[in-house]
Amino acid sequence: MCGIVGIVQQKKTKIGKDIVDALTRLEYRGYDSVGIASISNGKILITKDEGKIAEVVEKVNIGNIIGKIAIGHTRWATHGPPSKENAHPHTDCSGEISVIHNGIIENFQQLKEELVNQGHVFQSDTDTEIIPHMIEHLIKKNGLTLKDAIIQTVKRIEGTFAICVVSNLDPDKIYCAKRDSPLVIGINSDRMFCASDIPAFLTQTRKVVLLHDEEFVTLSYDGYEIINFNTMKEVIRKPHIVSWKPEMAQKAGFPHFMLKEIHEQPNSLADYIRIKQPSLSKITEKLYNAKKIFLLAAGTAHYSTLTGEQLIRKYAEKPATSIISSEYESISSLIDEDTVILPVSQSGETMDTIMAIKHAKDLGATILSAVNVIGSTITRYSDEVLYLYAGPEIGVAATKTYTAQTISMWDIGLELGKISGKINNAEYTEARELFNKIPSVVKQTIVRNEARTNHIASWFAKKNSSFYLGRNLNLQTAKEGALKMKEIAYIHSEAYPAGESKHGPIALVEEDYPIVFVTPNDQSHKRIISNIMEMKARGATAIAVLEEGDKEIGELAKWKLEIPKGCSEMFATIPYVVPLQLLAYYTATRKGLDCDRPRSLAKAVTVL
Repeated sequence: MCGIVGIVQQKKTKIGKDIVDALTRLEYRGYDSVGIASISNGKILITKDEGKIAEVVEKVNIGNIIGKIAIGHTRWATHGPPSKENAHPHTDCSGEISVIHNGIIENFQQLKEELVNQGHVFQSDTDTEIIPHMIEHLIKKNGLTLKDAIIQTVKRIEGTFAICVVSNLDPDKIYCAKRDSPLVIGINSDRMFCASDIPAFLTQTRKVVLLHDEEFVTLSYDGYEIINFNTMKEVIRKPHIVSWKPEMAQKAGFPHFMLKEIHEQPNSLADYIRIKQPSLSKITEKLYNAKKIFLLAAGTAHYSTLTGEQLIRKYAEKPATSIISSEYESISSLIDEDTVILPVSQSGETMDTIMAIKHAKDLGATILSAVNVIGSTITRYSDEVLYLYAGPEIGVAATKTYTAQTISMWDIGLELGKISGKINNAEYTEARELFNKIPSVVKQTIVRNEARTNHIASWFAKKNSSFYLGRNLNLQTAKEGALKMKEIAYIHSEAYPAGESKHGPIALVEEDYPIVFVTPNDQSHKRIISNIMEMKARGATAIAVLEEGDKEIGELAKWKLEIPKGCSEMFATIPYVVPLQLLAYYTATRKGLDCDRPRSLAKAVTVL
């Protein structure tokens, strides 16, 4: 998830300033490095560096670049850590072709090996750099034009991409192509824009053309041409006028970043599944051979490690313990060379977690992490890293990063089951097929439950307290749901094992008291029915997150939040949390609260 922008115009101006302004409006898409490619006196000029936009502008003054054509990029790292070398734009060997890219190229290693064998020299660790080299190769070896070489290159790419290309071989045009990653065109009287999102140019024009997958665009200062790069047929698409304000456009029309990020989960989960990480097999092997395993996390991430704890115990038959990072001292005397520490973090900068793994590393422990931000402090102390690929998360309350953390725990669990023999080959193949369907299930879950949660929220918003109950792995889902309601709606919400609820919490239950039950159709199903009946007998109002068609629980609950029928109980911890995210969001908005900036909370806690 990166921010890309291009401008081509009739007259020379301070185009660098316009690119910087546009990228600043896209900085929510990525902020670890920034770069611009412009054409001056027939040559491409690349200006880039690591850091946020304001920092890079201070270092290299990219705002003073003058010209008629330029492309710019603000990066969220996926391949290679944040650095000047890995910052976009990237060029070919000759420096005549420059490319910016948003997306993930799945077959880049194969293409890179081909190009290296042809004598190409790479300067970065990114997947993107194969694009300019492939274009160069097709021009020089096959005699193709620049346009045809770009088209042939994108046909060979597997994965997702939105790319923009400029070259001194055709210095008055920007070439663009897309598949699955967003790309839009903006039209002004004397200039054309391309960008990964409308906010980039919204202060300049509201006239927009939305591009579809498999489309290729030629931009010049006075117009655009669209073709389908598979059929090579021209596409006629007229612009339309958008009415968004700039802030609303950043959120893609959603009223809050949190809601936008809930809706991004099908894509972020698909990205995680799509990227094959060599570290996965190394991590599972080290976990399987470890004598002691401790999982460390804080906040929302802790609930994902509780899932990981149970999966490691089940599939590796190893003693694994999840510890809140700030409580590390309670197990510090147990750490030695036979210990594996598995920290899980969105930011990779949580101070409690960092201090714990530094201490453990000094004692000889192996550090294996699951982290969203490439190049963050935790990754630098880790022996192996499993990246979450959820992209930037602006809302303080974690949503898409929680499901990414949880899917990473399942990824590890499946591999451990395969190694240990707890999952045979046929079961593993079936499990992986179900695993790959998780993004689709989550998408259906959002569609089914958005209106329902909004309706329930009008009642929930009037309450002061609630319980969330679940059993086994579903308890972690209940905990995360309760935390969300607490964080953003400021309603006291407590999660309990459903079987334990009669040992204390039931004393608080009174008429119309809210209790949310997480009830997949699994081995705990019959027992949680009893728990629902116990609470209803005391006057509680039951809200059930259940499988579509579950009549037994459906008849007991006042409100039902349904997960599509056929969702595997194996991975229920992922889709079943999504309605609870929506319920918390809509309850908070019913109360008129700012969901993106809940009081007293920060995205990353970097102090002890």
